Amino acid sequence: MKFKNPFLDKLFVFIWTIWGSIVFLTALIIVFPILVIGLNIPSKRVYRAMHFAPIYFSHIVLFLIGIKVKIYGQELLDKNKQYILVGNHMSYLDALISAVASDNFKKYIGKAEILKYPVLGYLLKKLYVPVQREQKESRKWSMETMFKYLKDGASMVIFPEGTCNTSPRLLKDFKVGAFSLSVQLQIPIAVCTIIGAAELMPRKLLSLRPGRIEVYWKTIIDPKSHTLADLDQMTLLAREAMLPELHKKYPKGYGIMNSL
Repeated sequence: MKFKNPFLDKLFVFIWTIWGSIVFLTALIIVFPILVIGLNIPSKRVYRAMHFAPIYFSHIVLFLIGIKVKIYGQELLDKNKQYILVGNHMSYLDALISAVASDNFKKYIGKAEILKYPVLGYLLKKLYVPVQREQKESRKWSMETMFKYLKDGASMVIFPEGTCNTSPRLLKDFKVGAFSLSVQLQIPIAVCTIIGAAELMPRKLLSLRPGRIEVYWKTIIDPKSHTLADLDQMTLLAREAMLPELHKKYPKGYGIMNSL
């Protein structure tokens, strides 16, 4: 949603950003006590169930802030199976989008800086895998932690670009961590493309507007036909799966997008 008048559009975005912040914080305050209780009950069944809370939380928040998510190709996924779920990354909204894009029992990667925040820090430790990307030891610990959770049956959401893409390129270079885990544990990689998130919440600006986001599940990469020597080939397969929809939406690249 965009107004032709620049002043009205900026005013609307300002008001909608405040509204979005109120919605997010209110929903977080409501769900936090439930998660604290559930995550501390000594039951694997309850602990697993608590990992579906981000899915419901994200559905509610996205609805209230006026963002409709249309998912294509979801039939590729079996909600009872385990995957390493990878996609492109351009917006803070991708965290919410990755939650609603599949119904699998899953964990997420999160920035270690969030550990400093009282509520989000607690949830990060319980539901996510924190990583300090600049520190080699932290990345190693994160890989080991992901390895453990994957062996326990959780799917894992990983953005192989590492950080939000604010460059003019459609995709940044991929890290090989997700693909290495896939080969070592023989867990398929499910590849998706997220379209439209950056228009609604640009990475460089603290702003929000309502609208539509599309998620395309493109392919499943079977690790059985790959080895650790094939990681570059696997990253290429994932890139090639993501690029067609990105080329359709942004035929001239992200140059104009990143000037927002």
